[in-house]
Amino acid sequence: MSDQPAQDPPQEEGISATVTVTGTRAAILRDLAAVLGRSPEELVAEWAGGTLVIPNEAIGDDPRVPEWGLFDGPTDLAVSAEEQLREGTDG
Repeated sequence: MSDQPAQDPPQEEGISATVTVTGTRAAILRDLAAVLGRSPEELVAEWAGGTLVIPNEAIGDDPRVPEWGLFDGPTDLAVSAEEQLREGTDG
């Protein structure tokens, strides 16, 4: 046996980064965080790491939309629902 003390394995140095998101993408991440009950910072970290994908184009312009089977309802759907709700409370 040697009289020298055992050497500790080398410590890995961490990497620190700051990500700032602004504009529309920041608004999307903030809204998504609120819906999911998570912090915007968590989602920004996922987005920056590539695990959370936010489309660059509007959903309607995305060629994958037909595959997703989204409902394309009438443009006045919200107005019609509002009218029906008002009619239901009048009588």
